[in-house]
Amino acid sequence: MTNHPLLTNILLFVIAALLLVLVIQNGMNSSAPRPQFVSESSMPHSGGGHPAVNSGAGPMGQNMFFLAVRGFPDGCEGKKVLADCDSPAAQAVKAAIEAQVAEGKGPRQVFDFIVEKWGEGALTEQAQKIRSMRPKK
Repeated sequence: MTNHPLLTNILLFVIAALLLVLVIQNGMNSSAPRPQFVSESSMPHSGGGHPAVNSGAGPMGQNMFFLAVRGFPDGCEGKKVLADCDSPAAQAVKAAIEAQVAEGKGPRQVFDFIVEKWGEGALTEQAQKIRSMRPKK
């Protein structure tokens, strides 16, 4: 059998074009749910005009805070973030944060609580940068 690079390239091009057509058709006919955009007016709010963290959202809403807080409590040595630590001291910090969320506090209010209680150094470097960019009251 002889090797025909031109014929091989043409066949590969035709296959690629057919696959592209199938992908486009499947994308147009897909019954998968399309992303829905939520207007700001339909979002739950806590006092002060800040969106609230839905306490019924489960661990995802709270995990946002646990990922933004350093692993500073006793027993968290070597852990970068609170989410990675399960020491009794870390559980107490998590419980305090969860209590703020359960009260319906918004993210800004929860972060203010964290900084007030444990200091700015309790936040990860990235969380500190984000916090420093927010407008001052």
